[in-house]
Amino acid sequence: MNRFRVKEGPEHCAALGSSLGGQASLQLLLRYPKIFGAAACLSPCFQAGTIAAVVSKSISPSEREDLRSKTIYIDNGGDVDDTRVPVIDVMDHFTMNDRWWNPGYWWLDTTLQPMIDAVRFALDQAGVQYRYEKFPGGRHNERGWSQRIHRPLLHLYGKENENESVNLFD
Repeated sequence: MNRFRVKEGPEHCAALGSSLGGQASLQLLLRYPKIFGAAACLSPCFQAGTIAAVVSKSISPSEREDLRSKTIYIDNGGDVDDTRVPVIDVMDHFTMNDRWWNPGYWWLDTTLQPMIDAVRFALDQAGVQYRYEKFPGGRHNERGWSQRIHRPLLHLYGKENENESVNLFD
């Protein structure tokens, strides 16, 4: 007996996560395609196994077509051109937790970039459509992700043209 009114099927089920949860979201999509139809990966900490999983799905024509039918969103922050992630962000001190401190790893999104690029390359080689967004100076913490959570949600479930018009934090 279902206690919640939900729509069934992969077209109504997505996995969304940040950091290692971002990697887990894509892995869930790859391993359980009959359950998950979409994945959103915010600042994902992709490992070699994720790249291997994408490549293995792209070898079989039927699995490749199944992967091409999925909706995928990937983003990350970090250093971009002249924009650097600040070592200290005063606003991180106001995160509501026991310590009132959540600086995140100011350097992490920048160091994750090579593996994100590798996954994107594997998706490109398989002909998989996905959305990738880069947030210059974006921090690797909950505050950083909360400032852009509307982007993957709109990509997965909204209208594409809404992405540009939504501004929740100004």
